[in-house]
Amino acid sequence: MNIQRREFLQIVGGAVLAGSAGLQPASAKSSAIGWPSFGFPDDKVPMNAANICPMPVIVSEAYARYARELDDDLSPGNRQRIEALRESARSRIAGLLGTSSDELALVRNTSEANNVIVQGLPLSQEDEVLLWDQNHPSNSVAWDVRASRSGCKVRRFSIPTETGSVDEVISRVVDEIGNNTRVISFTHISNISGFRLPLAELCAAIRRRKENVHIHVDGAQTWGAVDVKLGVLECDSFTGSAHKWFTGPREVGLLYVRKQHIRQIWPSVVSVPWGSDVEPSAVGARKFDALGQRDDAALAALDDAASLHESMTPAGVEQRSMAIANRLRDGLQDLGVPFVSSTNAAFTSSVIILSTRPAMGDELVDRVFKDSGIITAMVGGFRMSPHFYNTEDHVDRVVAAVGRNRNMLA
Repeated sequence: MNIQRREFLQIVGGAVLAGSAGLQPASAKSSAIGWPSFGFPDDKVPMNAANICPMPVIVSEAYARYARELDDDLSPGNRQRIEALRESARSRIAGLLGTSSDELALVRNTSEANNVIVQGLPLSQEDEVLLWDQNHPSNSVAWDVRASRSGCKVRRFSIPTETGSVDEVISRVVDEIGNNTRVISFTHISNISGFRLPLAELCAAIRRRKENVHIHVDGAQTWGAVDVKLGVLECDSFTGSAHKWFTGPREVGLLYVRKQHIRQIWPSVVSVPWGSDVEPSAVGARKFDALGQRDDAALAALDDAASLHESMTPAGVEQRSMAIANRLRDGLQDLGVPFVSSTNAAFTSSVIILSTRPAMGDELVDRVFKDSGIITAMVGGFRMSPHFYNTEDHVDRVVAAVGRNRNMLA
C-alpha cells in the first residue's frame, strides 16, 4: 500500500494536532478532549457516510436531553431557551462556512433545500437549466418536474470518470453554457461515482463565461467532509444535510443563499415564524426555514454538533477523513479490483465505489458485513464512504472482506 500503517497513524495524529491544538472543547457542552466518541459496536461499524452518519455520543445525549427537558416543561420560557439554540447553531455554522448567518436557512434536509431553489427561482419558458447527469433526484428529477409545469428547458452535461485534468472538466461544463442558460446546478461530489468536481475553479470559470447565471451546488457529500468557504466561493446557493458528514441530528438541513438573491427566490412553505404580512419579518434566508413546528430538540442539538466541528475544525476533519479514505483506496487498488470511482487524485473523495457483477451488489454488501462487521451500501456500485470516526482497523477489515469476495465484482 502507498500509506503504511505507521504513516497512516502519523497522518491521522497530525490531523488531530493540526485541528485546533489537540481539539480542545469549544464549549462546556463538548466535554471530551480529542475526537468525539461514538456508540456503535465493533461488529456494526458504519462506513456509509454518503447516506447517513452516527451522531457522536455527546450530540445524541444532548438531543435526548433537550427532548426530555421539553417534555418535562413546555412553558414559554423553557421553550424559548431551547429554541434560542437554533440561532446559536446558525451562527456557528456560518462561521465554519465563512458566511453570514443571514444567508443560512436551517431546513429539514438537502432534498428540501434543493427544492427551494428548484421551485423558487423565477424562470421563463425561454430559460434553460443546465445539470450534471450525476445529480441526486432532488437536483435532477425535481428540475424536470419544474420544467413540465413552467415550460423552462432542462439540459444535461456528462463528465467521464476517466477525465484526466481539471481543465478538461471545466471546458466540458463551460462549453455547454448557451445564450439561454439561466441556471447551472450540480453536485459537488457525486453519490453514485464519488467523482469530486473542482468546485472553486469551476464556479469561477462559469462566472467568467456568464456572469448572471445562477450557480447552485448540492453539497450533500460536502458539508462536514470538505472545508468549504461559501463567502469566497462563486456560487449563488448551496445545500447540505446534517445527518450525513456533519454527524448531526436527523431531519436538519442547510440552505445557503447569497444575499442578493434571497428576495427573488420564492419559499416552498410559508408558516411560523414568517410573520403576518406578504413581506417576511424573518431576516434574510430565515424566510426559507419558516416551516412551522419543528423538532426543536434536533435544532438545539445541531448547536452541539457545530461546537464539535469548531473544535475539530473543518480542515482537520477533511484531513483525517481523506487520510482514511486514501488508505482504503490504496488497499483496494492493491487488490486490483474494478473501480467505478476515479482514482485520479484531482477528483477523488471519501466516496469510493467498485463495479459489481450484475445483480450481485446487495449480496456483496451482506457478505462484507458478515465477514467484517462493516456497513457499506449498494449505490452506483459497491459503495464505501468512510469518515473521521473510521479507523485503520476498519479499513483493513473491509479491504480483506472485499478480497475474499472479489468474485462478485465485475
